[in-house]
Amino acid sequence: MSTYHPSGDSPNLLVRMARGWNQFWFNPADPTLLGLIRICCGLITLYVYLAYTGDLMQFFGKDGWCDIQTINHIRQDQPWPAMSWDWHPVQEKLRFPGPGVQSDPPTRAEVDYIHTWHFNPEQKDVTLFRGYYGFSFWYHIGCEGVSPAWMWIFHAATCLVIFLFTIGFCSRLTAILTWIATISYIHRAPTVLFGQDTMMNILLLYLMVGPSGAALSVDRLIRHWWETRRARREGKPAPIWAPPQPLVSANVALRLIQVNLCFIYGMSGLSKLHGTSWWNGTAIWLAQANFEFGPLWFGPYRWWLRFLCDHRLLWELFISGSIIFTFFVEVGFPFLVWNRTLRPYMVAAAIMMHTGIALTMGLRTFSMMMIVMDMAFLPPHVVRGFLLNLREYLGQLVAPRAEPETA
Repeated sequence: MSTYHPSGDSPNLLVRMARGWNQFWFNPADPTLLGLIRICCGLITLYVYLAYTGDLMQFFGKDGWCDIQTINHIRQDQPWPAMSWDWHPVQEKLRFPGPGVQSDPPTRAEVDYIHTWHFNPEQKDVTLFRGYYGFSFWYHIGCEGVSPAWMWIFHAATCLVIFLFTIGFCSRLTAILTWIATISYIHRAPTVLFGQDTMMNILLLYLMVGPSGAALSVDRLIRHWWETRRARREGKPAPIWAPPQPLVSANVALRLIQVNLCFIYGMSGLSKLHGTSWWNGTAIWLAQANFEFGPLWFGPYRWWLRFLCDHRLLWELFISGSIIFTFFVEVGFPFLVWNRTLRPYMVAAAIMMHTGIALTMGLRTFSMMMIVMDMAFLPPHVVRGFLLNLREYLGQLVAPRAEPETA
């Protein structure tokens, strides 16, 4: 005999879980936030690839840092080792095949391959396969027999596509082309691959999946212009400029960004637990006092480091507190950010952490890209309020000032 529940909730736990799962992923959401993320991500991406322009040949040319022969050798011959099913590492199998195992002397090519990759390609239980499937148009442009002018043409076209994606023009097409271009740059030049490129690739993928051009885009302006023109042609009143329609696909894209960001923070925090410097309390200091990362050329920054060193207690409190704060943000974010009460504080803490990384380690584009991903947790009404205030402020700057009346 069934029982009536005024709230409409089923007493079955599995049914409630299924409804919660469906509401989490497939509840329509305002695409305005996704459009704002597209603009911010596009501006950072455009800046990164414009910065490549001065060293385009050194990064992606046939004789660059990683020349075309080297990258082809890597993507065609790099071995992928198999996991060992016993307690002996695969490297030991190369040196000690085991008692009673007869093998022919290795050829010169096999010896060279083993010296290069430290794996024997003929041992099937050690190597799964060789090479990897990677796409990049630089494999075919920056090579022998192709004029360097084509490199500049494709680079300029890439920057143009990223600009069009940023402003939201033909966003469905430009989002795909931007992601393909990003993959091409990443696969061709692993020597310049950093965490910022990985975060950019992840975010562009989800912006390509979701309707990133449904709001704050040229596409929406063009769509409204066509609707207004059609209405006037038919003698109807012009349609009003209404907020964008909530879309299920917008919610799916935002949820993908949120979930992936939680995995990034969680794995980053847990991986730090393997580092000795994080346990003995020197990890933050080693990064801040490193000439490769910290802005030691900046006088006030050097003064701050000396001031810390002159006051040992302050040094311990600041460095140890920074480490504890980092672990709190990265390990606690995936769990605490889903609480509506704690969400603003966790997002603010994450922004503070990345601001500190940008100021003390010089990883500015990485920090900006991570902050853009943190924006996926902003409430829609906060985003709309911010945009309305921004529009009013810009309108006051553009509007002509009234001239004072004269007697």
